[in-house]
Amino acid sequence: MKKIVLLLIVSLSLISCEHLWNNDDDGFYYPFPEEPITLFEINIGSSGDSVAETSLGNFADNRSAVFQIRGQHYTISELDRNPDTGEIIFRYQPRRGFVGEDYVEIIAPTDGGGNQIFESKTLEFYIKVTD
Repeated sequence: MKKIVLLLIVSLSLISCEHLWNNDDDGFYYPFPEEPITLFEINIGSSGDSVAETSLGNFADNRSAVFQIRGQHYTISELDRNPDTGEIIFRYQPRRGFVGEDYVEIIAPTDGGGNQIFESKTLEFYIKVTD
C-alpha cells in the first residue's frame, strides 16, 4: 500500500511539473526569440550595372512598406511588391560613377497576423559603393 501511495505522489508531482517542460505557446521559455533584424549593410560596385535586392518579407494586402529616407546617390531606389505572394523587395542601384556611402530608411509593418493595431519598425540600410 505504501508503494502505491508513493508511486501516486511521484506521478502527481511529475504531472504538475509538466508545464515546465511544455514549450507550447505562452512564450516564456528560454531562449527568448531574438528581435527581428532592422539594420542592413549592403556592399555594391559602382559600375552602374549592379542592383542590390533585399526581401523585406511577405505582407498582407492592406500592409505595405514606405520610404522614410530614400537615399541620395541612386539611379534606382524602389520598393516592388509581388501581387501573388505579398513579398516586398527593396532594390537599389547607385548612380554611375558614385563611390561612397548612402543611407536608406524604410518603415515596414511588424504584425502579419491581422492585428488591428498597426505597429511598424524602421529598417536601416547602410550602403557602401566601391570601385
